[in-house]
Amino acid sequence: MKMSVGSNSGFSLIEMMTALAVIALSLLVLSATLIHAIKVNVQNDLRDTAVRLTNHTAEVLLAVPFEAIRTCGVTADPDLEHFSDTYRYDNGNACLTVTPDDYLKYPNPVQTIKGFRQRFNITWEVSSLGENLRQVIINVAYRESNESHVHSAVLYRHRKP
Repeated sequence: MKMSVGSNSGFSLIEMMTALAVIALSLLVLSATLIHAIKVNVQNDLRDTAVRLTNHTAEVLLAVPFEAIRTCGVTADPDLEHFSDTYRYDNGNACLTVTPDDYLKYPNPVQTIKGFRQRFNITWEVSSLGENLRQVIINVAYRESNESHVHSAVLYRHRKP
C-alpha cells in the first residue's frame, strides 16, 4: 500500500511554531496585565490605609478636650515629609500623653499591608480661628514606589458652650 504525502494528517512544523508564538505572546500580555493589576491593588490598599489612619486620628482629636488640642503627630519614616523625632509612638511623646498609655488611642504609624510593614507619618496642625474655634489639618504621609504621597483632611473644633 502506498501512502501519499498529501494524505498525512497533523500539524506541520511551521503551524506548531506559529501556535507557540501566539500562545507565548498571549501569556506575555496576560502577565503584564496581572503585574499592573497587583500594583494598582497595592496602591489602593495604601491609599485606603492612609484614609483610615486620617479618620482614626480625627475621631481621637474630636474626643480630646478643646483646651488640650494642639499641634502634634506620630511619625515613623524619617525620609517622608512631616517627620519629627519628638513625634514618637510611645509614652515619651509629650504632646499625646496626659496619662502613660494615652498614646495608644492614636493609630500606630507602622501598619501591615499585604504582609509588608509600611511606615506612615501622621501629623496634625492646630490653628486658632477665634476664641471658640480651632482648625485642625491632619496629614498622613507615606511612600509607594519611591514616590511620597500625602492624604490630608481638615476638621474644625468648636468649644462646647
